[in-house]
Amino acid sequence: MDTVVTITLSPSVDYSMEVERLEPEEKLRTSLKETEPGGGGIQVARGLRRLGTRVEAVVTVGGSTGRALFQLLEDEGLNVRPVWVQSDTRPCFTLHVTSTGENYRLVARAQPLSEYEYLPTLNRLREIENLPPYVVLSGSFPPGVPPEFVHEIAAVTAERNSNLLVDTSGPALRAALDAHVAVLKPSKEELAALVGADPDDPSFEVPAAARQVVRDGVGAIVVSLGPEGAYVHAQSGEEVILTAPQVDLASTVGAGDSMVAGLVAGLSRGLPLVGAARLGVACGSGTCRHPGSQLFTNEDIHDLLPQVKVTSLR
Repeated sequence: MDTVVTITLSPSVDYSMEVERLEPEEKLRTSLKETEPGGGGIQVARGLRRLGTRVEAVVTVGGSTGRALFQLLEDEGLNVRPVWVQSDTRPCFTLHVTSTGENYRLVARAQPLSEYEYLPTLNRLREIENLPPYVVLSGSFPPGVPPEFVHEIAAVTAERNSNLLVDTSGPALRAALDAHVAVLKPSKEELAALVGADPDDPSFEVPAAARQVVRDGVGAIVVSLGPEGAYVHAQSGEEVILTAPQVDLASTVGAGDSMVAGLVAGLSRGLPLVGAARLGVACGSGTCRHPGSQLFTNEDIHDLLPQVKVTSLR
């Protein structure tokens, strides 16, 4: 079975709740629909598991919430390599208002990590006897973890002949660019910030910005474009637009992580970049069909993958 390693520095336990209406100052009775593991790399790991890919999940965990997260991950059959920290793993809430169909996301801030807490992440990577071809670093960096930590992770993966795929934002995304990682997966807004542009400026063009990033040394870039699909460009010369199928939107929670899961699952199986990104778009679209933080199903992939259109720009 193909294996992928995921790294999550800022995980969460996600609670999906439902309420009929929102009224200030009122005591509103809600129902708890789901309690699920969350955080960028964790959601990628869960998506990979659904695609039949074996996962080694390196994740920071702490406190009672962290112990609950660890149990949730083991219940899903994930092989967890925990990095225990002092602070509690954060809780996050998705609230669905039935009367309006609106979704609200309440995301707790991650607690700071000290150097002696986050550095063992590197040890967890070194402990894996045969590091697989792809390692995914996904999600935000907690306070205290310097953006340059990406360079240390990239160095470990490089010395073990593995490829690093990064999906993060802000200074950590810039650090990933400077580290010349194998694959970068920003959103349109994150790409614009990376090249110092305004994503709402009519003159801003995703292809031009992505080409600049690849020229700066990244092996490949896959830009998520939301409901429009994705843009793909690689040093090998591939350059395409992937048009996403239209779906009845239930929630966008986890769609980007699902896209990463499909992308890296395809790459780990030997698919070419465009084919792997096409699988990623189908996974992201499938997740949008489901409420709360639920992810895509195999039925979604079977239905949506043939509908992902590929348009070559070269």
